[in-house]
Amino acid sequence: MARSQTQEERQLLKLVGKLPVTLEEKTAWLEQIQRGEMNDELAEIMRERLSVPVENEATHISNNRSRYMAELSSLVKRWRFSNQARNFGKK
Repeated sequence: MARSQTQEERQLLKLVGKLPVTLEEKTAWLEQIQRGEMNDELAEIMRERLSVPVENEATHISNNRSRYMAELSSLVKRWRFSNQARNFGKK
């Protein structure tokens, strides 16, 4: 049975599309989330990639990077909670 995407996953897809990272990274992350393979490891990779400063980065891009990190953190927390709630009592 096909699993539908959660609201948090749909919001993560939108956010990943805006992130200031390479097209290859975006594509890989988007595909993984669309396949329903969002996990803590991917969230940590995304957070680490966003936290790496880029040389000669404009101030407004740096400010956006900080905003994206905060938004990513919030969405990942919501995704974890949703995931745990969905799997609660399954055993």
